[in-house]
Amino acid sequence: MATPADKLAQSLAALKALQDAKAVAIRASDLTRVHRERLLKNGFIREVMKGWYIPVRPDGPAGESTDWYASFWPFCAAYLTERFGEDWCLGAEYSIALHTGNWNVPRQLLVRAARGGNKPTGLLHDTSIFDLRLEVPAPQDIQVVDGLRLMRLPAALVACAPGHFAAHAVEMRAALAMIADVLIHFQSWAISRRVHVEI
Repeated sequence: MATPADKLAQSLAALKALQDAKAVAIRASDLTRVHRERLLKNGFIREVMKGWYIPVRPDGPAGESTDWYASFWPFCAAYLTERFGEDWCLGAEYSIALHTGNWNVPRQLLVRAARGGNKPTGLLHDTSIFDLRLEVPAPQDIQVVDGLRLMRLPAALVACAPGHFAAHAVEMRAALAMIADVLIHFQSWAISRRVHVEI
């Protein structure tokens, strides 16, 4: 008869198979109920929202946020893709942040999705995703980075709120410097969308 240690080892093997497949966001359906409950009880996974989990270190102190912050971006990529398929992208400001190397976890991640619910989805440690029901940019204006659907930098710069330039001046200067010739890109963007721009 299998001992409790043997049973836990079986559940850990199931978890390892998911991790070997690069799964960070674990859906309830990815594990049997027995494995899921055993891993939860022993502190190897943590529920992020109903039906979604992340792997965690069982020896971490109560309330420890490190595992969540390390999992945030891949979790969001997997969750949003599962929910919206390819019909979503991060908002302009968050796209710019990631393009410029700012991977800090925001308190609320704004996402554009044609089927968005215009409401927040609560996550761990007072973070959330807010899916806005907005048109998603054309495929040529989307760039996938580590599973995250970002607006390409020129499109994001045009779409971001004007106040963002002043509020995040260093980040915005870095973003503009990443574009070889901002004027050419902007004119090309305007022409492709039949937008009249006087320069």
